[in-house]
Amino acid sequence: MIFTDPGLAPRLPTISSALTELSLARSPEAHLAAATRMNPIYQAYRTALAEHRAGRGDASQADERLIRANLERARALPPDLGERFVLVDAAAARLWLYEDGQVADSMPVAVGKASQPTPVMAGRIRYAVFNPYWNMPQDLVRENVANRVLSEGPGHLAASDLELLNDWSPAARRLDPLEVDWAAVAAGRQPLRVRQRPGPANMMGSVKLMLPNQLGIYLHDTPYRGVFAAARRAVSAGCVRLEDAPRLVARLLDGAERPRSDAPEQRVDLPRPVPVYITYFTLGLERGRLAPRPDPYRRDPALLARLDLRTGLASRPAEMARLAR
Repeated sequence: MIFTDPGLAPRLPTISSALTELSLARSPEAHLAAATRMNPIYQAYRTALAEHRAGRGDASQADERLIRANLERARALPPDLGERFVLVDAAAARLWLYEDGQVADSMPVAVGKASQPTPVMAGRIRYAVFNPYWNMPQDLVRENVANRVLSEGPGHLAASDLELLNDWSPAARRLDPLEVDWAAVAAGRQPLRVRQRPGPANMMGSVKLMLPNQLGIYLHDTPYRGVFAAARRAVSAGCVRLEDAPRLVARLLDGAERPRSDAPEQRVDLPRPVPVYITYFTLGLERGRLAPRPDPYRRDPALLARLDLRTGLASRPAEMARLAR
């Protein structure tokens, strides 16, 4: 898991610091319990694995290898997820908002397609941007915009509410289409910043939720509603599209004043940052029952192979020692 907010990353103590903290603890037992505490998602998978091995409950029908694979994924989450947090599961293409340990809201989402998968990451939603621009990815600028301008002329830009800028700085200057070498842009020899103006057709919709990160991933509205009725929703360029962004934003803002105009790029800070965990579980735990999920990014085979290798080595201590040297 990629932690884009250092405050969320689990702290890994050294052997020396762990022993020092243990020696200073009033209750060694309580200290060890707290130090080894895992998040509730991990604990739920661990319970499912125990039930499977005992031949009890719904878990007895599941593939133990798949339970172990998702237990490994849950291990990457921090022990304390927070009193309030957002959980996005890219495999299920669904979002949950948790408050005080309970699901307070849930909705389907659209996530990255197989060629541009949504990363497994953790960050903090710090602010909302109303009436956002959409800064187009460079591959779309090359393959879509440049080629269409070359074939249809610059009228395509106006019809799609697109504007051109000379760089990515806040002081960027707007460009006339005639200033651009479109053949060079289409060939990938010249980068070009293209953004779509706010409006009903804007790919960001009316609002986006920002969790500052270098991956360019955030949660946002969308004008294309039909995708949420589909069983497979891995269609985006990596970001998370929300079925009902206004509802989630209103909840996270906790009554904070919203913009009263339609001016572009209006920032409203959340009263308190909210952790968001973007995960990938191919075996869900829903109301205490195991629910198989798709593996749109084909991540299970590699993870299962690593776990099988680890299990095999654990049964052969001499081989493990040889590889460790």
